[in-house]
Amino acid sequence: MRITRLQLSDVKRHEDLVLDLAPGLTIIRGPNEAGKSTIQRAIEIALFRKATSEASELGGIKRWGADSEPTVVVDFEDETGAGRLAKTFAGSKGTVELTTDAGVERDPAAVERAIAGLTGLPTEKFFQATASVNHHELADLSKDENTLRDRLQQSMTGATRGTREARKKLEDAIRRYRAEGAKNPGHLKVARAEVERLEIEVASGEQALSVLEHERRALAEARDRRQAIEAELERYQEGLKAAERAVALQARGAAAQQRYETYRRAADIETEVSRLDANHPSPVPLPTLRGIVDRIRSHEYRLSEIRAELAAEPEVSFVALPEPPWRLRAAVGALLALLAVISLVGGVVLDQLLIGGLQAMVLGVAALLVGFSALRMRRRLADVQAENELRESEINRRLRGRSELFDDLRETERQRDEALAELALDDLAAADQLLADETELVGQIDTLRAEYRGLLGERQPEQSVSELRDRAAAEADQCRHALAGMGEIGAQPEKSLASYRATVERLTTEREQAVATELQADARLQANKVDAEQVAAKVEALEQARDRLGHAERRLRIYELTLAALQGAETATMKKAARYLEQSMGRDIGRITGGRYRRLRVDENSLSFSVHSAERGEWVDAKDLSRGTRDQLYLCARLGIVRQITHPATPPLVFDDPFVTFDDERARRAVEMLRDAAADLQVIYLTCSDRYDELADKVITLDGPSARDDGEDEPAAVESRPAAGVGLATPA
Repeated sequence: MRITRLQLSDVKRHEDLVLDLAPGLTIIRGPNEAGKSTIQRAIEIALFRKATSEASELGGIKRWGADSEPTVVVDFEDETGAGRLAKTFAGSKGTVELTTDAGVERDPAAVERAIAGLTGLPTEKFFQATASVNHHELADLSKDENTLRDRLQQSMTGATRGTREARKKLEDAIRRYRAEGAKNPGHLKVARAEVERLEIEVASGEQALSVLEHERRALAEARDRRQAIEAELERYQEGLKAAERAVALQARGAAAQQRYETYRRAADIETEVSRLDANHPSPVPLPTLRGIVDRIRSHEYRLSEIRAELAAEPEVSFVALPEPPWRLRAAVGALLALLAVISLVGGVVLDQLLIGGLQAMVLGVAALLVGFSALRMRRRLADVQAENELRESEINRRLRGRSELFDDLRETERQRDEALAELALDDLAAADQLLADETELVGQIDTLRAEYRGLLGERQPEQSVSELRDRAAAEADQCRHALAGMGEIGAQPEKSLASYRATVERLTTEREQAVATELQADARLQANKVDAEQVAAKVEALEQARDRLGHAERRLRIYELTLAALQGAETATMKKAARYLEQSMGRDIGRITGGRYRRLRVDENSLSFSVHSAERGEWVDAKDLSRGTRDQLYLCARLGIVRQITHPATPPLVFDDPFVTFDDERARRAVEMLRDAAADLQVIYLTCSDRYDELADKVITLDGPSARDDGEDEPAAVESRPAAGVGLATPA
């Protein structure tokens, strides 16, 4: 069987992946998380897993967030022609369809048989133990040891069935004959015990007590009834214990559920309080905010008062009274007096005293009048100055009060603006709204915290409520699962407890009655004497018992001889298989190790390996080799076993980068060996390295995941769908 195309739909990270595979060696290469292991897993479940398997059995292969169910389609070809296998894994609604030249088959059992015939591998475990290799799993050859032995024997002897089932039946039969337990004795022990008992009874038959037939029947019936009642009572007592456990589980689950509801609500409150705390509308605490808003409100009120006072204040203007010009008049008076003196002196000099005297007198009078007028104006100057000073003083007083109001206004506005700046607000209305919002939010927080204290009390738990909630939920789920696993008892614990308790009480009473009946029957039996007919019957029974014992011993000998023959045949088969593996593995291990190890021995009982070390000159057990060499040895073992047990079928070999422990040279030789093996068996090699590309018949490259974390502290929950890894096929 060679896979020509593999299609994956909604399988883990692959939304729609199509791979065209070469019939020989195909290398599928991609970075980490490109979905290489998913491809290997898809091949395994497509070939061997039932389409109706539950999700838990499939290991969660469904792509995250996908609406449709995971589907794997395998196109293949073999000697008879081409075919297609399609499986959709949807639990009980899963479907399978196998299309070959013979027609279309949808029966799951028939499809399994057909795939086993095509691959030569009967089960998924057997495929994983031989032809499918994961990381660090080369040594895993023990997943299905019985099937491996049957397959080896089939390949060596040509038999259509293995010996495991026949050997198991023979061993069970021999065990039934040879069992020596007190509760479940074997056929031989029962027969010998019966012979011994009858021999004693026959030997002492003349002295033994005779038992009447009806009394013996009554005793046997009483004993059987007592044993049946005891067996039934024991069964119901076990059921009673289970019912009591179920009731306790139910109570514990109810208490855990109640705790879960309490802690769930407490966790929700913590989350809501944290959210509200992170979304305070105010940058300052509520008491501080209330004080700031009160100050702003007080400043606004003061500003209103100041503006009202300024509006009521009259306008003040100052007009000074003019000063009387007394200095000018004084100067004119002085000038006139000087002219009077000059006129008097001129009259004397010119001898015109009369004229000069008259002029001097006129000028003198004028000078006196002007001087007197200047004096009066000088006196009025003091009054004008005093009145101007009074008027100026009043104006200054009024101006000083108005200036103080303006200063108070500016200071109050400054204080109000500073308070608003603390809150980064523009006016009192915004501050009042901020205070109202903050008050409402703090009220919500206080209400939630009060509810939180009501749930948990004043004393807070030492652990987080989330952990307590999850623990309570886990305990409740555990109790529910445990009850579900108890069947009908777990479905109705209290009803089952009452029913089992009533039945146990009834059976206990019946057992006591049966014991009394058995004792009475035994007493009546002991009162009867044995007669000749009874002794003859004992003799006849003894002969029959001896015949049965001889028959059982002969049958046991036949079983033991047959089992020994089967074991001898299996030993010979395993010996032949071991020699074949020695030849095949010796050739392959010599090729991989460059001739360091060529001779190899295989233990036919355990299939353990040892190699001849030229360096040490002796045989070395495989477990004493390095990890890489052991892996190389088991790789050769797997190839040899697959060739041997699957012939003439040709299953695909799937390797998920198992050569991580190989050095470069041995890894290359191993891949070259796989390339040669690909002439008979298709090889699919999954790796993240390109060092084997040149050896492949085909190289398929897978894209890696593309989603990236944006690095924010609290990233939004955005769905990230991985890109479909459609392979890019390139020839080697």
